[in-house]
Amino acid sequence: MAKSGKEAELYSWLDQIPFSRPRKNIPRDFSDGVLMAEMVKFFYPKMVELHNYTPANCFIHKMNNWYTLSRKVLSKLGIKISKEQIEQIASATPNGITSVLSALREKVVTAQEKREEECKQLQRSNQPQNILCFVQDKKQAEGVFGIPMACEAPTGQQLIVSMENMVPQRLLDEKLSEIAEKDDAINILMQKVSHLDTLLQLKDQRIKDLTQQLQYLQERGKEGFHLNT
Repeated sequence: MAKSGKEAELYSWLDQIPFSRPRKNIPRDFSDGVLMAEMVKFFYPKMVELHNYTPANCFIHKMNNWYTLSRKVLSKLGIKISKEQIEQIASATPNGITSVLSALREKVVTAQEKREEECKQLQRSNQPQNILCFVQDKKQAEGVFGIPMACEAPTGQQLIVSMENMVPQRLLDEKLSEIAEKDDAINILMQKVSHLDTLLQLKDQRIKDLTQQLQYLQERGKEGFHLNT
């Protein structure tokens, strides 16, 4: 039976994953949940412990593998599987596994596209920029640090601001928070140093007083010795 365009695309996507055993028949191959666990492990290494999923021929064993996958892993990815679906998958019913694979693929592709876009934004943010930002008022400009807040367009008109080397406000806030925390830590250390310095001064003064007392006692002792002689 010829595969549809979406199925062919899905199967091509599966080819990039290094499964522990070759795929021959998708419904049967995924019926015990082991390959599904390996696939999630490939994209989300910290979410899956493969020792929880062992190859199985027994229907009940297959069901248990899928119940564990559904509860511990797939639910955290927002992929919900009903009991009926698990029974169909464990029975190797044609197309039973397809919807689950498609849902996971959508999650993975979306996450990859998001990361790629974040990387592009980071690359752009590391380069000097000189663009025009069109805003209606100052409030719209609060999301970007560097826009002169004193500038405000008349009501109903656009404010055109040249943005050069702008920094996202969220990133700025994070860095300022980090600086504030470090400043607090430095202030605490400085207070401790000042306290230790005070203690040293008191110690030096105490040593000086004791030395003077000792000298006084020694002199008195010499005077008493001369009187006795």
